[in-house]
Amino acid sequence: MWKVMRVWRCGGVRWAHRQRPSNELLSELSFDQHYKIRSNIGLLIQDYASKPIAPLDYEYFLQYRPPLTRKEEYMLTIKTINLLLSLTCKRLNAIQRLPYNAVINPHLERTNSLYLKSLQTLLPVAYPYELHNPPKIQAKFTELLDDHEDAIVVLAKGLQEIRTCYPQFKISQFLNFHLKERITMKLLVTHYLSLTAQNNDESDGNTIGILQRDLPIVQLVKHVSDYVNDICFVKFNTQRTPVLVYPPAQDIAFTCIPPILEYIMTEVFKNAFEAQIAHGKEHVPIEVNLLKPDDDELYIRIRDHGGGITPEVEALMFDYSYSTRSQQPSDDEDSTDLPGEQINNVSGMGFGLPMCKTYLELFGGKMDIQSLPGWGTDVYIKHKGPSKAALLAKR
Repeated sequence: MWKVMRVWRCGGVRWAHRQRPSNELLSELSFDQHYKIRSNIGLLIQDYASKPIAPLDYEYFLQYRPPLTRKEEYMLTIKTINLLLSLTCKRLNAIQRLPYNAVINPHLERTNSLYLKSLQTLLPVAYPYELHNPPKIQAKFTELLDDHEDAIVVLAKGLQEIRTCYPQFKISQFLNFHLKERITMKLLVTHYLSLTAQNNDESDGNTIGILQRDLPIVQLVKHVSDYVNDICFVKFNTQRTPVLVYPPAQDIAFTCIPPILEYIMTEVFKNAFEAQIAHGKEHVPIEVNLLKPDDDELYIRIRDHGGGITPEVEALMFDYSYSTRSQQPSDDEDSTDLPGEQINNVSGMGFGLPMCKTYLELFGGKMDIQSLPGWGTDVYIKHKGPSKAALLAKR
């Protein structure tokens, strides 16, 4: 079907510029023209993929603060687009390097098409004029988020289907880089959208993009534990499991990215609650210890009495696609949204704890697990936040 793209008047005559469908145009190209186009796209992907990218850190999120000047907004837009282009091409390059029997998998082919569409969204930005059009850039970034809404689920299904013909250690290696760079893309986009939104509204100074100053951690623990308790009550029809937080008399304020910490605690609480319910210990309190030795460090220990885990299972806890569940739950049972994601069917795919570990390590934190079979499990979380000097630095 022909599409009318633009209509204007010239000398009293009404003209219409029509764009022909891409599939019709491609069908008229010769083999040499097809090959030249594909080669140029491939060279473009390789060029962007070869560009080095510094690890994402809190200094990046603090370099611009609301209200932004026009120059700051312009520079933030350039940096964000360039980083997204490089990360998108790195993922495309990695997918296309997979063996043939992996690339032709329908779910991996869909993942590849998704990143090609992201490239198509980012490349047409007209420098420098469109960089001064925040609504248009925001629309492109919002489209990017919407396109990647179910990307992890699609990728996970594809990798599960090729496990019999592709070594597990190579799948884990691929996922380590893929999810780390995907998380980076999500954080870049959500930070940009949050920061530009704060630039248009009156900011209270407690939020800088996706960063929140002095987040009350005890309140967050209670919020997450209540949420997981509600899920378990609906799913297992058991009594609510008590949660004890130490120290109980005071809250701890910590500057961080709230959705990340909320996601990590949700995953750990889900495992702890379900383990205690499975062993008939839902009446025994789950213990949470909080410690903030410095402004930029937060330590959390979550202890359950769910019978512990065997050394064989403990060794696999951070492996992608390893899950102790025999089947995936339905959408209305057990679901956890990833930060920046609007999906609820990742549960049971073995991505929970590996994703937690990836989020923590991205900012210099870590996660350790100690378990005593027949007794219970301790999960130790070290979460790093921005330094006091970085927070107080002048613009």
